[in-house]
Amino acid sequence: MARKTDDEKLESIYNSVQENPGKKAGFIARLLGLNRSEVTRSLPALEDKKLYIAEDDKGGLWPFQDSQ
Repeated sequence: MARKTDDEKLESIYNSVQENPGKKAGFIARLLGLNRSEVTRSLPALEDKKLYIAEDDKGGLWPFQDSQ
């Protein structure tokens, strides 16, 4: 199987968080066949693309929209 491009990977991560709000990075990583660190390292790149994900105190990931 060919590797996903970075943009495809980022979109997959964001979409998985939208479909599974509040789940931890490890859960999202298992869904996508990635390492947990790949998910957490992708958060700044997602923000650069205006795809915002917040992490709560317990490590849950939550999508949110920019109000501007």
